[in-house]
Amino acid sequence: MNAYDEPRGWSRSRAAAILDKAESFYLRVLRAVILVIATLLLVYAAWLAASSAYKISKSPESVVEEEAVVAPDELTDAQMPTTQTSPSKTANGPRVNPSQNAFYSSFVDRYYSLYRSAFEPYRQREDKQLSKAEFDGAYVNTAARQEAIRKGELNFDNDRKDLETLLTVMTEAAAKPDTIQRLKRYQAARKVPVKERVQRSRTTMQQGWDSTSTACENWYETPMGCPAQRAVEVPYTETITTMQYPEGTQSHTQIFRAFQDRFFELLEQRRNANASKAEADRQSILSGIAEGQLSLMTALQILGAFLVLMFFFLLIAIERHQRKLAGERLLSTTEEVAA
Repeated sequence: MNAYDEPRGWSRSRAAAILDKAESFYLRVLRAVILVIATLLLVYAAWLAASSAYKISKSPESVVEEEAVVAPDELTDAQMPTTQTSPSKTANGPRVNPSQNAFYSSFVDRYYSLYRSAFEPYRQREDKQLSKAEFDGAYVNTAARQEAIRKGELNFDNDRKDLETLLTVMTEAAAKPDTIQRLKRYQAARKVPVKERVQRSRTTMQQGWDSTSTACENWYETPMGCPAQRAVEVPYTETITTMQYPEGTQSHTQIFRAFQDRFFELLEQRRNANASKAEADRQSILSGIAEGQLSLMTALQILGAFLVLMFFFLLIAIERHQRKLAGERLLSTTEEVAA
């Protein structure tokens, strides 16, 4: 080797060293980036797998519909139309299970006792006093319920539960101060004359011409037909005076009916709302199961990507290890030649 080749050899060695350092730095950065990405992928895959397993583990059958509840305070302001409804006639009851018949008979006795003790004492003298049969026909209608059970349109166990709840809520509502105040207001109320204008009509006979009539002489001559009278409805307005209780005053039977109707109205509304909510929860679970299955597939794909990254990381590690071994062998060989 001459003096000219020594600087060139030194320059190449220096350039090779710089490249080795740059490559080593780049590989360290790449390894760190791969490790960070792989760690994030692994954490995300684990989170997807856990959340997916939770969603898939839930069952639509686990959703329980909430029980509809009506509070006594929700009945005390119930209103009925001012027109008094006459009690319905009780039909002949169909043949039913004796135990069912015994329950309805017992319930009517207890419900009628509540009406007699908490509502009827506030009736006006002119108000009709309902018998138990009339009360049954107006407010319970046992015959219709038994007929509905016989036809399969009504479930006896559900109806029994509803009626028992009705009796409990009505008993509590009857003792509320607002209820007693309304009943006392009716008991103390007196009818006052109230004038109102009503639309009526009366029939009058008007003279006219009937072109199809043949009841007169010369009916065939022009103009054809005969004179005739016809009935015409003539509308008119009349002012009438009726005796009515002051506005906002309702009888004991109307209040009782309003309470009962409000109870069943609220009960039905809340049952429908609870059923809708339960169905929405079931659909949400089914949707979650489908999403969980897709997320689980995504987690598996991410796990596959993690393994691929680890494979590349392993290749890089193997390559660096091989280069290190090759460098050590080259250094060993150089030292032997120099020796």
